[in-house]
Amino acid sequence: MKTLGRLFLGMAVFLIIGGTIYVIFSDEPAGKVLLLLAAGLGLIIGGYLELNVGATAADGVEEPEEGLYLPHASIWPFWLGVGALVIANGFALGLWGLIPGAILMGLALLGFAKQSRLRA
Repeated sequence: MKTLGRLFLGMAVFLIIGGTIYVIFSDEPAGKVLLLLAAGLGLIIGGYLELNVGATAADGVEEPEEGLYLPHASIWPFWLGVGALVIANGFALGLWGLIPGAILMGLALLGFAKQSRLRA
């Protein structure tokens, strides 16, 4: 897990450097925001993996009885994304997609939560 944390932190550093260069030399606002947000997400994930996974009881951190929990492979995030896509299409093309997209996202959230509670 330490390697994954370092990988995400490395990607974040790369995106910060690339994003800074892009901000200086580009007039296009969407790319600036996307590069810097991607760097922020890399920092969040890398920081979490570096700080929390490497901590032990000797460091004063209490580990849960079953160890670190990461969700199992699941189809629910895919359906959550499909619901978000339908909602975005509803905003862009007409309001016809808002209700079906919201229903699909709600069902995906419920399914993902149920699957997370049933973990072994």
